Amino acid sequence: MPGKNAEATRPVTLRSACFAATVLLGQLLILPATAFGESSNATSEKTQEAPLPRLDFQFDEPRLSLGFRGGWAFNRSKGEIYDLLTDRLTLSKSDFDAPAFTVDFSWRLISWLDVVFGVEYSGRKQKSEDRKFNDEFGRPVVQKTRLTQVPLTLSLKIYPIGRGDQVGQYAWIRKALVPYFGGGIGGTWYELKQNGDFVDRDPARETCPATACIFTDVLTSDDWTFAQHAFAGLDIKLTRSFGLILEGRYYWADADLQGSYEGFAPIDLDGARVMIGFNWKL
Repeated sequence: MPGKNAEATRPVTLRSACFAATVLLGQLLILPATAFGESSNATSEKTQEAPLPRLDFQFDEPRLSLGFRGGWAFNRSKGEIYDLLTDRLTLSKSDFDAPAFTVDFSWRLISWLDVVFGVEYSGRKQKSEDRKFNDEFGRPVVQKTRLTQVPLTLSLKIYPIGRGDQVGQYAWIRKALVPYFGGGIGGTWYELKQNGDFVDRDPARETCPATACIFTDVLTSDDWTFAQHAFAGLDIKLTRSFGLILEGRYYWADADLQGSYEGFAPIDLDGARVMIGFNWKL
């Protein structure tokens, strides 16, 4: 009888062993795949979380630069025409100061020297009245005056301490603060324009009552003239390609008065510029 019991339990034991072996094999096959998947995901997450290194260098020193600046033009405003306008009208010398905007394009000649082509625009319209006369109804005699200047310039720009450092054979790093100065020549177009009512103070005119006559007109003078300029500034690094520009500039120019102002002494176009802007290194 014991032999029969042993024979009866043997198939069960074999079946149990086969089942346990199957389960164990399955676990061995599944666990590595799961572990590999978790490791892969963890590595991927760590890779995504890890910040990429910031490349703060360029392969070579930039050759081109495009700049934009805005600021204020402080005109000297000396001479006969300014004296006349400020004496007869409620204008002051500071009324000829104006907002100014500049665009320039630079090309690197050598590491510390650029040649620069630039254009600037400045202009401001100011309302005024005749200081001494009113019209027949007692109202002020009103006009508007505007002085516009558009200099076109060719300059040499010097970087006394350079613009950056060459590191190894392939990396160039831009300096954080780069001072510069320079100067050049060019041409300036100007326009002096007044429109509104004016008083003719010529007592010889028979049609004018007493010694004054009010008339409406547009008075203009415009011309091109030779100009010189000098400047100095600071280029402050913001990124590898962009910089903040702080600059002071001075122009020397005068021009003949034409049209409505013919016969007056030349108009003084000297003046300083204080500007801030950005440049883009190409």
